[in-house]
This record gives sequence, structure tokens and C-alpha cells, in this order.
Amino acid sequence: MTIKAGPEEIEQVRQQLDSANRQSHFVIFESNEMDYGGTLRMITDYDSFLRIQEKQTNADAMRIIQDIVPITDNLVKWAIAESDAARGAQSPEALSDLEYYTDQVLLENQLPINPPDEDESEDE
Repeated sequence: MTIKAGPEEIEQVRQQLDSANRQSHFVIFESNEMDYGGTLRMITDYDSFLRIQEKQTNADAMRIIQDIVPITDNLVKWAIAESDAARGAQSPEALSDLEYYTDQVLLENQLPINPPDEDESEDE
């Protein structure tokens, strides 16, 4: 993991998440990926979920599996990793952090983690 966030940054991001959560609460949803037949679990806010769902050709392929996600240290680190990945830092480390903290949030919410990518499982 490459996230290097000090206590002040963690607290600042936690406050930003708390503010965003008041506008549109965080959810965990799963999407049945038709391309490879797998299921992927992701975190977003409710309004973004609705926008993503509108763009889906098969609305049944997505469903919320955790309606309110508590703001924890892992969610804060997920948000940092997601921001790093979205900022164009598509480095393997940034994507690995995003996958790791997504899985940590899933575990905190008693949900199964995402399966490894096919290319990762081929390496093992």
C-alpha cells in the first residue's frame, strides 16, 4: 500500500466525507459484469449510483447491497485511494490501494470481497 496520509489529512478527508455524506449517503453496490460473468462490488454515493444505473443498458445488473456505509478509517483511506486513481495516477500502486481499501470496507460491512482480477490470479 502506498497511501501515506498523516493524522491531519485523515481527519480532513473524514470531515469531507462527513459533509458529502449529508448530501448523498455512501452505498455499496454490486454489478454483474456481463463481459466476464463476474460480480464486482463498489462504493459510491447514492446520487452517483443512480446516475451510473441510468447509464446501464441492463438496470437489473446493479443493486445496492449496503445502503448506508459508516465513515471509518478504511472508508477514508478508500476515498484517498479513489481520488489518487481518478486524478490520473493509474499506476499499479494506486489501483492496488483502491482494490485493497475497497475490500477492507467490504469486510467491515460483512460483505464478500471482490475476486482477484484474472491477470492477478494467473500470476499466482
